[in-house]
Amino acid sequence: FSAIADNWCPLVVDSSAERLMVQGFRFGLEQSADDEAWAIWQANGLDAQANMAHTEAIKLGESYWLVEPPPRGSSDPPRITAEHPSQVIVAHEPGDRRRRLAALKKWTDDDGFAYANLYLPQVTLKYRSQQKLAATGGRVSGRINWTTRTDDPGGENRLGEVPVIVLPNAPGMLRGGRSDLKSGIPIFDALNKLLSDMMIGSEYQAFPQRVLLGVEVPKDPVTGQPARAAELQASQSRLWTFSSPDAKVAEFNAADLNNYVVAREHLVRHLTAQTKMPPHYVSGQIVNAAAAALKAAETGLISKVRDKMPAFEEGHEDMMRLAFRALGNERRGSETQAELIWRDPESRSFGELIDGLVKLRTLGVPLEVLWERAGFSPQEIQRMTKLAGLPDRPDVDALPTFEPPGS
Repeated sequence: FSAIADNWCPLVVDSSAERLMVQGFRFGLEQSADDEAWAIWQANGLDAQANMAHTEAIKLGESYWLVEPPPRGSSDPPRITAEHPSQVIVAHEPGDRRRRLAALKKWTDDDGFAYANLYLPQVTLKYRSQQKLAATGGRVSGRINWTTRTDDPGGENRLGEVPVIVLPNAPGMLRGGRSDLKSGIPIFDALNKLLSDMMIGSEYQAFPQRVLLGVEVPKDPVTGQPARAAELQASQSRLWTFSSPDAKVAEFNAADLNNYVVAREHLVRHLTAQTKMPPHYVSGQIVNAAAAALKAAETGLISKVRDKMPAFEEGHEDMMRLAFRALGNERRGSETQAELIWRDPESRSFGELIDGLVKLRTLGVPLEVLWERAGFSPQEIQRMTKLAGLPDRPDVDALPTFEPPGS
């Protein structure tokens, strides 16, 4: 169905990915640790990279973080990049999915050569193909003869552990991450098959067909085929007459394409049930719907998004622990009291949100917590804290800063 396809895959993926927004870290009981973690996050541009990592994990089941320490003696932050699952794979210890034994990244660069990095707990080995390869969209397949890179052969892994962390989407006990598209693939195929059938029907059956019975059509004496002069052309200015008393004109009714539409709507409803997409995402017929009704319709999607958060959160926290370890901070690198701050995935009106925050304030909830609930970023909270003159926060000018890589 490549010529005509009704692609629902982006909607299924984006409906969840757009609600997974990282706002900050709580790292232990020290505010300075939160600030340092967020400084590392911002220095690597992870706001955008995290969105890409979430999207690819939802689409393909997994994505990855790669953490590389800065050069010795450098004040730069660790280098953190989101990695695509078509280029990276991680081997875990049998029986322990939390212990990483090795990781491999393979890709084809713009120079036409394939590259491979093998990450082990104590060493990193880097290879390049001996010959240039045909362009494969960044993927490497087939048998390749490898040689150690002369420009960067690798070396000691100063982190002491495999620096690739898995971000699994909805993992199970006996499997890794799972693509959100997997359950919908049969329905996607059925929808495209129906669309193809409808296009064929509109081309050949969506208009009345007239049939002549009991009429002898004159033939060309040379070819034996019906004579072109005897072709009947229908027009409002033409009248057909036949000399044969047995001549009859019959008509086949046009095919009812509404049958395809009804079948499609049934499959779309089934798709929303399978993927927990709100009905108003796909129907396009919402008129004057109450806010409470729309919110109730999103309950399944919100629950689905919240179910994804713990697995993603573990990956982000492991990545940040590894980043602290890359800076030589073993205490924060082994911190277990870490927590990721997510933006609220629920859609709320401004009035509803503020009303809820005012009620929480009457219960004695600190202002900073309310600002966080309101969706303000850590930087905005720092500014508001300084402007409000609250004494229990560090000076915003004293926060650790890093230059973005390559600056």
